Amino acid sequence: MSKLANNFQHFSLLLVFALSFTLVLLLCSETSDASLYRRKGICSYKGKFFKPGDTFRRGCDKCFCHEFGFYCYSPMKPTSWPKKCHRVQTDCGYVVVYKENPLVVCRAYSWIG
Repeated sequence: MSKLANNFQHFSLLLVFALSFTLVLLLCSETSDASLYRRKGICSYKGKFFKPGDTFRRGCDKCFCHEFGFYCYSPMKPTSWPKKCHRVQTDCGYVVVYKENPLVVCRAYSWIG
């Protein structure tokens, strides 16, 4: 499989997970405050209004608008990765890259957020 196809497959899986997780949160009445911010009502931030399905950033948090308000998720932190890789802090979170080639992203085994 080509590198582009592999990256697309990885992105597709992350998108499906994010959308599924968002749907679960919308259906649940309670939320965790650990890495999630929830606001009921009109979907607006800093005077700008968003429609359901829109996404926006609140600092480093990624927010998802829905018809009853919005949810924001804090950046995830990798907790384990292959020995040939290492974790690098970015402005808004972390990335795991190969030690020998830090321009190439390495797949982390697990994340916490």
